[in-house]
Amino acid sequence: MAGHRRGQDGEPRPDGGWRALAPRLPRALVITAFVLGALSIGLPNIAPGVDVMAAPGSPVRLFFGVSEEMNLPTFFSVMTFLAAAGALALAGVLVGGRLRAPFLVTAGLLALLAFDDFAALHERLKALGELMADRDLGVFEYAWVLPGAVIGAGVVWAFWRLATRLGGAPRRDLLVGIAVFFVAALGLETVNGFLDRPGTDGMPLQIGTHVEEITENLGMILVLRGALSLLEVRRSRGGVALRVADRSLVAGDPPGDEAQAPAPVPPVVADDAAVTDRLPVVSARR
Repeated sequence: MAGHRRGQDGEPRPDGGWRALAPRLPRALVITAFVLGALSIGLPNIAPGVDVMAAPGSPVRLFFGVSEEMNLPTFFSVMTFLAAAGALALAGVLVGGRLRAPFLVTAGLLALLAFDDFAALHERLKALGELMADRDLGVFEYAWVLPGAVIGAGVVWAFWRLATRLGGAPRRDLLVGIAVFFVAALGLETVNGFLDRPGTDGMPLQIGTHVEEITENLGMILVLRGALSLLEVRRSRGGVALRVADRSLVAGDPPGDEAQAPAPVPPVVADDAAVTDRLPVVSARR
């Protein structure tokens, strides 16, 4: 029944107007990721003889190219990282208790990945990768994947530690999303490293780079979807109230799907009402 949930007695109960937070956002981001990929590979190839569109370093390539840095695709990727980090951090604050730390640690790692994507710090790890391989890797310019794999293992461990405390869609999306992201960021990046040499550095490398970047975005969008599914939202006294969707996660709440008795609302005088109604409300309890 719309607008109701089942209680332990099997009877429908009102959900108090709570609904999922931004349920359409992940789908919109998926469409945007494919559109950006199509623009990146399509625009330079529409008119290969026009320098402003197709030449290396042209404005079109610099602004739309997924292989470039600090442009529109980079902005999209960084914002996806930060949105997922923000949702997880907010969930951690609302959950409280011992679960707060895993949420905040995972959110912090996503924020660091966003900064790395923005500043391309990982590409400065080639020397460390060659040191780990105990030899000069020559034309292989993607040696950063070796130390990157160690960093990635730490991030995956943090996600796993958090996911073991969750269930259902949030757990699935967080784990599958971060796995897809690192398969692209490390696995497909390694493949592209071998393509980045004379003979295969044309269309094969272009296709490989775009598949990698789009797959990375899809993985992070999955992480964002999992983070958003942890939260619910409703309008509350002129503001917006947020809570954790799984009430058993909240410190001090009873386990299961038990209905929470509403707290008594004190009378509000006329002078206070106007001020209170203009304040946004963030609540973990109601």
